[in-house]
Amino acid sequence: MFIPGHLKHEFEELQQCKSRDAICCLCKNEVFSVEEESNAFYYCQGCGSSFHKDCLTVTYPKCHEHTLTLIRRDITFPCDVCGSEPYPDEMYVCLHCDFFVNRRCIYLPKVIKITRHSHRLSLVLRISDGKFCEICWERVDIGYGGYSCIDKTCSYVIHPNCMIRSNVWDGKDVEGEPEEEEEAVAGSEVDDVAPLLLGVENIDGESVWRHFSHDHDLSMRVVEDQESEELCRACILPTYKTGKFLRCKQCGFALHETCANLPRKMGHGLHVHPVTLHVETTGDGFFTCSVCNQYSCGLMSYICIHKECGFKMDVKCASFVEPFYHTALPCDTFYLGVDYNKGTWECYGCEQRFSGSTASARNTDRIIFDFRCLNLPGLVKYKCDDHPLTLDYDYIECNNGWCEICEESIEKNRIFYTCHQCITTLHVDCILGKYPYLKSGHRIKVNGFEVEIASNDGASRPICQTCHRICQDKQVVNGKDQVCFCSIECIPSRACS
Repeated sequence: MFIPGHLKHEFEELQQCKSRDAICCLCKNEVFSVEEESNAFYYCQGCGSSFHKDCLTVTYPKCHEHTLTLIRRDITFPCDVCGSEPYPDEMYVCLHCDFFVNRRCIYLPKVIKITRHSHRLSLVLRISDGKFCEICWERVDIGYGGYSCIDKTCSYVIHPNCMIRSNVWDGKDVEGEPEEEEEAVAGSEVDDVAPLLLGVENIDGESVWRHFSHDHDLSMRVVEDQESEELCRACILPTYKTGKFLRCKQCGFALHETCANLPRKMGHGLHVHPVTLHVETTGDGFFTCSVCNQYSCGLMSYICIHKECGFKMDVKCASFVEPFYHTALPCDTFYLGVDYNKGTWECYGCEQRFSGSTASARNTDRIIFDFRCLNLPGLVKYKCDDHPLTLDYDYIECNNGWCEICEESIEKNRIFYTCHQCITTLHVDCILGKYPYLKSGHRIKVNGFEVEIASNDGASRPICQTCHRICQDKQVVNGKDQVCFCSIECIPSRACS
């Protein structure tokens, strides 16, 4: 058996492991395996280190055609694949080619498919023109490797480390697999028919439309009344949010034109697997979005093609396509963020700590938004103002305004709603409430019992049955026998029975 001659101590080959607690210093797994007939490994009598024989020398690496050998010295070299300098115990070398590689890069996949890009990406060991990584937006060093689009006319490239450390790649190597199989998996249980189809003219000479989520004919309407309280059934936002919407004459069904044209299936940068548009026909009447972590009673949602994944995204989060702009900061271009460290972030809009999906401006690392703030509608109506209120941000950090509803000050460095003509300012939570995407009058099931979302606009405020506090939010939750709760979290199982 080959024993690397550059190792610091003299190693012995043992045929049986008497101590089952020995851990390989490289892969951090036990060196003893009950399933293997031979439990050979290397053991250093000088320092007590143990190594699997396959961890010291890699005979068939994916990234190179020759055998790679571990270098156990307190020196580092830039990895020829990713360009980073790993820890000393993680560097391997090909002595024939003077090729140095990080342990993590040895088995990098040759071809991958990510939801952030429409084409496949292949591993290239030399990037020649210093492009920018489409994930972290830092330059890919010339002379080192990266993942490049297989379409030669496309300049898309990402760092190998960005692909490995983040929620970008699903962990599957698609080398040798036909692309038709990917399309078949992505389209499982979903028709290829467009979500919105133009029908024939009705008896009044008006063109009618059909959407797969509704059984009746729909007619296209242009928003004329800014006072309209009609809500889109998909995103639960008023129809005056956009210029056109679809309305059903037989019932109160309405859809924004943009929501009606959302694709039935797609790959989205907020999830590693393809997602499909699903109609919420059964269940509790509401769901929690996996991206913004907010409740929604929307008719449609995007779910992962892998049922066990449990990912569900509302149509508002699904509508973000890179690059995009935020209403409160119209001069900054935003891109979908990546959670490298699985840690917490501070939202630039509300200054609250959160973990999960983000979006950030490319020109600065300081502007990071969570999707709760990104989803905020650009226009809202306030009953005490004749004009729509717009979402704004205190750029000069000296806002001394007062909220018209709670009569408390608007904090500095916050997004808020304002009317520039009337100098009206409102907190986001005060005008939208705790559940902006649960519409009043809608019935839901919580802990198996049915309750109703109701407006809290009476002459007096009710008292919560659980916390015994006055219900201050814009909406309340009503149970049986006129029992009232200030929030969904206050609903215990026994109180609804």
